[in-house]
Amino acid sequence: MNITLLLTHVAEWLGVIAVAWFLSRIPRLNIAPLGFKYPRRDGIMALSLGVTAVLFAFIFSSEQLSDLAPSLFPLQGPAADLAPAFLIALASLLPVAAALFVRGQPIRAAGWGRASFRAGLQSGLALALLTILLRNRALDLINGITSAELSYLFLALGIALAEETIFRGYIQLRLGWWLGENRGWLVTGLFFAAFRFPLLLAAGDLNAALFGLLIALGQGLVAGWLMQKSGHVLAPALYRATSIWLNVFI
Repeated sequence: MNITLLLTHVAEWLGVIAVAWFLSRIPRLNIAPLGFKYPRRDGIMALSLGVTAVLFAFIFSSEQLSDLAPSLFPLQGPAADLAPAFLIALASLLPVAAALFVRGQPIRAAGWGRASFRAGLQSGLALALLTILLRNRALDLINGITSAELSYLFLALGIALAEETIFRGYIQLRLGWWLGENRGWLVTGLFFAAFRFPLLLAAGDLNAALFGLLIALGQGLVAGWLMQKSGHVLAPALYRATSIWLNVFI
């Protein structure tokens, strides 16, 4: 286990939590939580889609489909490394979109409410800037970014928006309303870690995969907490997109 890397992530999470807590104290950024008329029905649907997302992650990470992502997204440079995660995120988002359509629910029922948009955007941008400063990458951005790094950013943003819509926007909102806010937050964090595990395992190093699983669980719980405080998917999505993107500079 890379203790230095773990401590770096922990420091980042603590900084994100502190800033998000401060922003949540601002009255104009506080939005009433979204509720559901049939909590058990929506909760069971959320659990089903969580299991589906994990199964999709294992299926699309298998050796048989390992060439699918590069063929669908023929990317060059570092961005090519994100193609499998991007494919899994998009595939897992489709059942969520279908569930919203079948149930006749608006997109705000997946964490994209208009009333909380401003709070989510402001919080997300503040957390993105904080993450850059905590990772000590401000000079990299000041010196300019290459086209390859920009492509990596677009893929990171796509992954984060899709995953956060699935887990924090759809699953956590429903499980929190059904099971209680804290239980819903924890169960969603576990689902997210399980969802990220197949890609980590596909790299072939079990110890590295287990360490990555720990990081995914921590980041998922932090993202879930951000969702609770902001009420909008943009806050955890912009934070996670920045966190993913900064890996290109390592």
